[in-house]
Amino acid sequence: MKKLVIGFLFLGLTSLTHSQVENGTPNITLEAVTIKPLNLSYLKNVQDKNTPEVAVALENEAARYDITEDPIFDREFEAYEVVFKAKTEGGSTGLITATYDSEGKILKSVEKYKNILLPKTVREAIWEKYPNWVIHKDVYLVSYKNNKDARKLFRVQIRKDGNKKNLKLGYNGNIY
Repeated sequence: MKKLVIGFLFLGLTSLTHSQVENGTPNITLEAVTIKPLNLSYLKNVQDKNTPEVAVALENEAARYDITEDPIFDREFEAYEVVFKAKTEGGSTGLITATYDSEGKILKSVEKYKNILLPKTVREAIWEKYPNWVIHKDVYLVSYKNNKDARKLFRVQIRKDGNKKNLKLGYNGNIY
């Protein structure tokens, strides 16, 4: 009896799948898709493998933003300034002020991030020169101008035994 039920079940399923095939499949026409390039030169200049996560997220948002789709957009204006802000649950904050041309390309940007996880090279440079000091505050600054290398700088305040020092560091860990 069990074999008979399984046999009918098998026959029933195979006949259902056969009945789902249609002879006259309708033609489907897809709408045209417009593809716009990201601000890749901007992203290549401001990001690398050590870029803090909050900065990556905000920079990607700025690169993907299309000023030409904004309701206030008017081709008669040469440039538009757009401000992007971010705040994470961990307390990191970010701010980008980006200037776009009338084609949607980023001409320049000024970025400021607070309370981020510093890259390993920067942390190691601090700990090597200032052992047993504690990082109290940090700010990551990025300045970008079209067709020029981005300027990246870390301002870090360290403390130990009631003393404090303010440091400026490059992305590679050089202390200025």
